[in-house]
Amino acid sequence: MKFVHKVSKGTRFNQIYIPKEMERVFEVGDLVEIKLIEKKSKLYYSKNLKKLGEFKERLIQEIFNSLKKFNEIKQIFVVGSFLTKIDYNDIDLILVLKDKALTNKNFKDKLNNILISKLQFRFHLLLIPENKFFELEKICPLTRNMLFYFVSDKPFEISKETILDKNHIKFLLMMPEDLLEIKSNSRVFYDNLRRIITIEMFLENKTYNLDVIESELKKLFGEALFNYLRNNEPIDDKIITNLREIIKSKLKKIKSKLEEV
Repeated sequence: MKFVHKVSKGTRFNQIYIPKEMERVFEVGDLVEIKLIEKKSKLYYSKNLKKLGEFKERLIQEIFNSLKKFNEIKQIFVVGSFLTKIDYNDIDLILVLKDKALTNKNFKDKLNNILISKLQFRFHLLLIPENKFFELEKICPLTRNMLFYFVSDKPFEISKETILDKNHIKFLLMMPEDLLEIKSNSRVFYDNLRRIITIEMFLENKTYNLDVIESELKKLFGEALFNYLRNNEPIDDKIITNLREIIKSKLKKIKSKLEEV
């Protein structure tokens, strides 16, 4: 990116500084060509997120700098526990892409390998085509929940408009429904109960952060079991039976609410 401009003298904000030792080279009235060498990265915070410390901000800048050469990427969002917790296992990124075809595994692996080699962190990448992203921010409880806290490379404000897409909600409920029959580890039960609470809040026209959702989970089965599930500790058949009863009750309530609309 470049432009041609005439050298002038004055105090206007958009003038370019010329070093004193080069005043004889660049004189008033000369035509010069200005070329962008490197775009300055700026961090755009969601309104709900407090300012991060210097280490995390610098790391996010490095992420943006590592990915900005890919013109296929429309916008980058850093989301998840990295923004709000001291203990985080990886860094979650939402990458909004210009082309649906770029969501393929090869492109995702390429980006992931670049980030890991440069920054020595584990990353979880979610690649979404631009048109699909703007649809999901209105219809998907999980997407809206992820975007409650974010840092992005471009300005963004989540839409206040929500649309109830019954088919999409039913799709999101498929995994919790599977747990009524399939045996899985405790973390999977935790993630799916968190999903159910998020969907419930969406149907009540509420979008909350993870802390509020986790608080609701603690009320459901107590702090001790909450920590067991979140930390993926072994659980016995009796606990699994109780968790399935909670899931079954919640699913019934959600489906009943969907039928009313």
